[in-house]
Amino acid sequence: MKLKKKLVGMFILSFLLADVSAFAQKPLTLKECISYSLSNNSNIKIANYNVDISQKKITEQLGNYLPQINVSGELDDNLKLTTQLMPAEMMGGTPGTYFPVKFGNKYSMSGGVQLTQKLYDPTSLLMIKTAKINNNISELNQQKTSEHTAYNISLVYYQALIIQMQINVLKSTLLASEKSLNSIELKYHNGMAKKIDVDKIRVSYNNTTSQLEQAELSYSQSLNTLKYNMGMPMDSTIVLTDTTIDESWDIFISDTLTKFQIDNVFDYQLKKANLSLMQMDKRTKVSAFMPSLSFFGNYNFNAMRQEFTFFDADKDWYPSSGIGIKLTIPIFDGLQRNSRLAQSKINIKIANENLLFAEQTIKVDISNYEMQYKNALDNINREKENLDLAESVYKNTQLEYQQGTGSTLDLIQSESSYMVAQNTYFNKLLNLYIALIELEKAKGSLTSFINNLK
Repeated sequence: MKLKKKLVGMFILSFLLADVSAFAQKPLTLKECISYSLSNNSNIKIANYNVDISQKKITEQLGNYLPQINVSGELDDNLKLTTQLMPAEMMGGTPGTYFPVKFGNKYSMSGGVQLTQKLYDPTSLLMIKTAKINNNISELNQQKTSEHTAYNISLVYYQALIIQMQINVLKSTLLASEKSLNSIELKYHNGMAKKIDVDKIRVSYNNTTSQLEQAELSYSQSLNTLKYNMGMPMDSTIVLTDTTIDESWDIFISDTLTKFQIDNVFDYQLKKANLSLMQMDKRTKVSAFMPSLSFFGNYNFNAMRQEFTFFDADKDWYPSSGIGIKLTIPIFDGLQRNSRLAQSKINIKIANENLLFAEQTIKVDISNYEMQYKNALDNINREKENLDLAESVYKNTQLEYQQGTGSTLDLIQSESSYMVAQNTYFNKLLNLYIALIELEKAKGSLTSFINNLK
């Protein structure tokens, strides 16, 4: 039976792993990577657990205002009964003298049930509202965590795509460089080229090979970082879709540089929620000065025995019961309530300042990110033009070299310029997408931006 259970467990585990592997093998879009993280990223899971805890705390506070029923019981074994001195003359003895008498029973047992119900307790009512505000803060933190995870995934995803574009260009360049190297080596063996020309082209070929290897290493590292942010196992395989980086910059500028609603920014929402929490805390401190009213009822029974015969049905038990209303009016507590209320008022001032500071910080961040994004847009068109020109010069130089009208030096210089233009363009392209994502995150619209992507 144990072997059978073990085999079933192994089958289920292999099925789950196969399912994860199948998901990983499927080319993933940015949306799919983010969707995967919502169920697998540890930070998001923890944030979800915190939301669950905050919801349970609401139930806890609600339960504090519901009827409270307690059952109690007590068993006493009086090992030595209390001794009292009685006047001897009560029993006909000498006046002024006393004799010892033991009172009570060796065993006593009691039990009962008590019910209490708060009729009016402003502090408890406000604690319920406080728990709801804390739940709202937990939900905001959960959403902020999801947004931050989407932000990290977006950065790494676009980085990987751009590195993949760079790898494709480097492979094409390396192939052309290899053809040139084979051609010059053949000419050298036939006595039609110098050894220095072979060495120059080989150096260029080796440099391109090194850049390609470094790009492939960076790509692998980007995929590992992407899997980490998604919550995907490191030993799984991930493939990205062949999504072409959108070079229609004007489309982005019209959608991005628009007015924003500061209430969409999670940091601002959290500061507002914290202010509400401090205001509720003040109300709670004020309620401590107010009276509270509660109802109580109890039913008790007890018995006393000289011998342990509590389970004897013929012996008597003595019941008692009562109901009542309890009014509590706070009068003086050494000014503790006053001090707590004063602290609460100061905390409200601090929360207000934090809210104002957050608003200014967000506006400054958005202004700076807008400038970075505009600058990146201005740069990318120029760098794309430079790349196209460098590629054109490189291809023409290759053609001239193959036709015997171009020099080795011209070929190497044009290839070097082409490589520099590539690196500059891809760096600027990555900067553009980083600035775009930073701006959307600062505006609090990153999630909607990603959802609107094609």
